[in-house]
Amino acid sequence: MKRKFLEDLGLEEEAINKIMAENGKDLNELKAKVDDLTEQINVKDTTIKQKADKIAELEKVDVEAIKTAEFERGKAEGSKEIEVFKKQNALDKALQGYKAKDTSILSKMLDMKKVKFNDKFEIVEGLEEQINPLKESHDYLFESNNPLPKFTTGIQQPKNNEITKEAFNKMGYQDRLKLYNENRNLYDQLTNKK
Repeated sequence: MKRKFLEDLGLEEEAINKIMAENGKDLNELKAKVDDLTEQINVKDTTIKQKADKIAELEKVDVEAIKTAEFERGKAEGSKEIEVFKKQNALDKALQGYKAKDTSILSKMLDMKKVKFNDKFEIVEGLEEQINPLKESHDYLFESNNPLPKFTTGIQQPKNNEITKEAFNKMGYQDRLKLYNENRNLYDQLTNKK
């Protein structure tokens, strides 16, 4: 609203000033709202431009090339895992040929860089040179052809099935248990339980 318009209406100066002041307040509020909305529009325009740029960038990406590359990478990793598995199986089989008791322990003791495999994953060299010293230094890891020693109690039992108190006192747990199970009366006599 213009002051000249109010003066032409014949309003007094004081009334014109009040009307102009009130109109100024309304205009300032509306101007602030317009400025706020303009700022919001600018922020949204910036966001839209960033999103459009990102979409344009993503449209340039060759998805099929990425799929193919990932497929080839997975195939190579899978092939490598299969190769490691086949080599470990060949090693376990070879170690069993050396009468290994625990192939997993022996596998960890070997320098696998020295062990060579052919195309069929058979060991062609490097194993025997490592196994022979291990057989000498860690013989407990391999089966032995020597029979295990047999231990006896060393107590001679009387032939007439009569056991003396002295012989009973020299008996080990297993012999006493056997006597308990086979001849409970004699066991009770020797332990003074009757």
